[in-house]
Amino acid sequence: MSEKIPLPVLNNHPRNQTKKTVSCNSCGTGGCRGGFGIKQGSEKEEAFRLIFLYVAMGIIMFVVAYGIMRLLSYISG
Repeated sequence: MSEKIPLPVLNNHPRNQTKKTVSCNSCGTGGCRGGFGIKQGSEKEEAFRLIFLYVAMGIIMFVVAYGIMRLLSYISG
């Protein structure tokens, strides 16, 4: 029971490490990918699908926040 078992998530393997610039690793900066994760040269349908997905998520968040606000105002009087 005293044997130490390394967690695979915490191990750094040299084969997986590559030199990437910071702009390629961050999301939505326009480095290697464009805004919203759309890659340069991607198909039009994929780009529209991602944009509509983000719009739908925004609408859902807005509706849920509005519903919670109405519920709290109803509860408080």
